[in-house]
Amino acid sequence: MNGIKVFFGSLWTRLTGAGGQARSRLNQMVKANPWRAVQVAVVGALAVAAFVGIGFWAWVHVGLPRLPAKDQIWAYNREAGVTFLDRNGTIIGVRGPSYGREVTLAALPAYVPQAFLAIEDRRFYEHDGVDNTAIVRAAMANLTAGRTVQGGSTISQQLAKNLFLTRDQTLRRKLQEMVLAARLEDLLTKDELLELYLNRVFLGEQAYGVDAAARRYFGKPGTELTLAEAAMIAGLPKAPSRTAPTSNFARAKERQVVVLDAMVEAGYITPAQRDEAVAEPINVTVATGEGSLGYVFDMAVEEAHRLTRDVVPDMVIELTVDPAMQAMAERAIARHAGAFANRERPLQAAMVVLDPAGEVRALIGGNNYQASKFNRAYQARRQPGSTFKAFVYAAALERGMDADDVRFDEPIVIQGWRPSNYDDGYRGAVTLRTAFALSLNTVAAEIGHETGVRNVAALAQRFGVGLGPDPNAFDDDAVPLSITLGSVEVSLWDMAQGFAVFMNQGRKVESHLVNTVQDARGQVLFRRAPIAPQVVFSSTLNEQMVSLLGTVVQRGTATRAQISGHDVAGKSGTSQNWRDAWFIGFTGQYTAGVWMGHDDFSSMTARGGPGRVTGGSLPAAIWHDFMSEALEGQDNIRLPGLVDQPRRTA
Repeated sequence: MNGIKVFFGSLWTRLTGAGGQARSRLNQMVKANPWRAVQVAVVGALAVAAFVGIGFWAWVHVGLPRLPAKDQIWAYNREAGVTFLDRNGTIIGVRGPSYGREVTLAALPAYVPQAFLAIEDRRFYEHDGVDNTAIVRAAMANLTAGRTVQGGSTISQQLAKNLFLTRDQTLRRKLQEMVLAARLEDLLTKDELLELYLNRVFLGEQAYGVDAAARRYFGKPGTELTLAEAAMIAGLPKAPSRTAPTSNFARAKERQVVVLDAMVEAGYITPAQRDEAVAEPINVTVATGEGSLGYVFDMAVEEAHRLTRDVVPDMVIELTVDPAMQAMAERAIARHAGAFANRERPLQAAMVVLDPAGEVRALIGGNNYQASKFNRAYQARRQPGSTFKAFVYAAALERGMDADDVRFDEPIVIQGWRPSNYDDGYRGAVTLRTAFALSLNTVAAEIGHETGVRNVAALAQRFGVGLGPDPNAFDDDAVPLSITLGSVEVSLWDMAQGFAVFMNQGRKVESHLVNTVQDARGQVLFRRAPIAPQVVFSSTLNEQMVSLLGTVVQRGTATRAQISGHDVAGKSGTSQNWRDAWFIGFTGQYTAGVWMGHDDFSSMTARGGPGRVTGGSLPAAIWHDFMSEALEGQDNIRLPGLVDQPRRTA
């Protein structure tokens, strides 16, 4: 702009001359030929006017943004945002700006666009982007009041400002707004302009567009707004942050009445309809923090980007999560671990819940997402202790052993290794069923050695359990014998998936959290196809394993997991020095895994800790409380191979 000013300043000097010489020549010309002097004066004035006009045009147009193509304008200058839906399509969270679902005029009740037209641009269908009548009316009102009380911007101008310009309150920006508004009118039809406005107007609380605002303030899509709700939303554009019903309901109500009166004046509604809308109770949705869903959202965004292989400006992700079950998991963990959650070394708890289709119904990554976003259900790798024995025994059955085979629980030495039991006692001759139920380390080590620890590792990996950060860590002869007692590091996510194989009669289904990914206009970027289960374990052997896992709950180390009226099977586990406590179990409906421990791998027996927590104590209790609530009202689904269990009443 400075260059333009210098150019025209120089040109003016050349045209008009300088100082006394110019005045002298002009006086001589007037005396010699007055008519010629008039002609020169007129031409000069026209030249000056032309150059001033060119300069003014350049001042307005230089740096003016170019409009994108018609098919690109909907996504133009949109900030990245993600909307999360639960398994039923209900919004359960938003990160960044929310644009909701794209809505068309045909899909909205007629009074929704009418409310905006009445208060923002009543002559929208009559002007060409700039409403001169409204500008004059606003100027007169402002002069009369001595301050700005009315604006003359059209919906087209508001769109131009919001999509392409800054919010600077300057004459130049206002003129540019008018130019772009006229160009928008040439690019789009009136209905298209109005639809674009209704989908992009900022309405407070990170909500852009009618649908996003309807969901944010009233918990419903824009297509289901009542007249009263539509009028309240239409009153927001003037001062969305100060008028949002969540922060200043009284002010929002005042604006609602103003909008309804304007709709009556415009002939959109009758006075009776206005009075009915004013009297209608408005229920505003109270926003809550993400809570434990923060762990779910983190995982979902990462998975969605991987599935779509592209980073789109905004995404709508439909999850497999059931918010009710998520809340059940939160309550169960808080009930049993909450007292230790805010200590100097907070006790952490994580949980994963899967259904037979591999869908994650609930996931808790820790006791406080705001304090720590580290996802202990998915990212953490901990020693599973005796829960890993499920894979040891499954591999042993594949090698021909039977649940009624007898082994001796006694001191043993295997290649210099001396495994011992949790209580340091020995029981002599026991069946594999009893050894599994009581989680005897000596027998697990013995049959694991007989089976071959590489075969144990291979079966676990076949079930979907990654053994350590390096997936190829056990492809050589270096598999440690201690793997039979769960010395490897695994994730709760993988362990839950592995146990889900037993629930699914030997079939593996990949666990997943995302069902669909769309952009804000509803274009599907990814839709998960039905997953064909992969048979990874004999159904006959699976029944034997379910029988063994059921014995653990019936009369073994995890009797606290019994649920009245339902078949339950599972396995508890505790790592050395009480660093980790696990229980992973399943019914016919769900597999759920629970882990507890400290992030620094310290013992739970340390000062301020809960003491000697085993997998059969707090984790089994959390599992029981969650599953009891989740199964309430559901019929029992028999687990093939499970013998009759006692029907616990409490």
